[in-house]
Amino acid sequence: MNKSLIIGVTGGKGGTGKSTIAVSLAISYAESGMKVFLVDSDVESPVEHILLSLDRVKLDEIKSFRPIINHDKCVKCNLCVDNCPEHALMGLPGRIPKLIPELCNGCKACYYVCPVNAIEEDYSVAGEIYEMNLNGLKILQGELKPGFKQYVNATVSTINKAIAIKENFDIVIIDTAPGTGANIYAALSQCDIVIAVTEPTRLGANDLSMLLDLAKKIGKPAYIILNKATMPGGKRDLIYDIANKYGVPVIAEVPYDQKIMSKYFRGEFSKTIDKSQRELFRGIAVKIINLV
Repeated sequence: MNKSLIIGVTGGKGGTGKSTIAVSLAISYAESGMKVFLVDSDVESPVEHILLSLDRVKLDEIKSFRPIINHDKCVKCNLCVDNCPEHALMGLPGRIPKLIPELCNGCKACYYVCPVNAIEEDYSVAGEIYEMNLNGLKILQGELKPGFKQYVNATVSTINKAIAIKENFDIVIIDTAPGTGANIYAALSQCDIVIAVTEPTRLGANDLSMLLDLAKKIGKPAYIILNKATMPGGKRDLIYDIANKYGVPVIAEVPYDQKIMSKYFRGEFSKTIDKSQRELFRGIAVKIINLV
């Protein structure tokens, strides 16, 4: 390969199995002899270290903007209060605003709107970035500290750390958080290809639609993996209806396996991959390469 291939593995809702898919693909590529970099950018609920039973090593801190109000400069206009999207600044007419740190998301809106430069920059440690290794597979993981709302900044910090060294690898797999918000955009905007992991449920189909809308808006080619395809009561037709509507193919179906689910919730996923599962994901991994 002439350059790193960056694959975004994402899911419109939580619980579709995107992390198990991302880990399984990473293992498949690594076993084929490629240099693989797995990035866990689900900073609010990172699980790769649990799935792979690995001890984490702290690599860096995630710092986030926190405003300090210079009382000598403040003219008590309350523009910062009015423009704070999270209502983290509280103020009354004629009084200097006060910060509620737990609500601040570090967006810097207050910093930019202040007409007298009374908002000064400070920083708080909102999370950590960890690294791990497994038989030549490198894993980077961001995690937000409890009580902090800076999930977009934490995601961007994690992605930027990964992108800085991506050229050292043949394959980079970015496991995103669930949803379609700004943090998902930050992750997928760096990818060459988007793998949308869904499940055969009405909610899965609905969220898949929103995810495919996002991929289309940012101009990224998308493909669908239908996970838990054989789950009892599953509605596979709904997923294929969405796929046909958007012209996005379902490139693989992964059967529902109660053993995998049980091991997943006990943190023993890495012990569940048998020969048939390895062959399944090896085939999916090759198919993704051929799509590019």
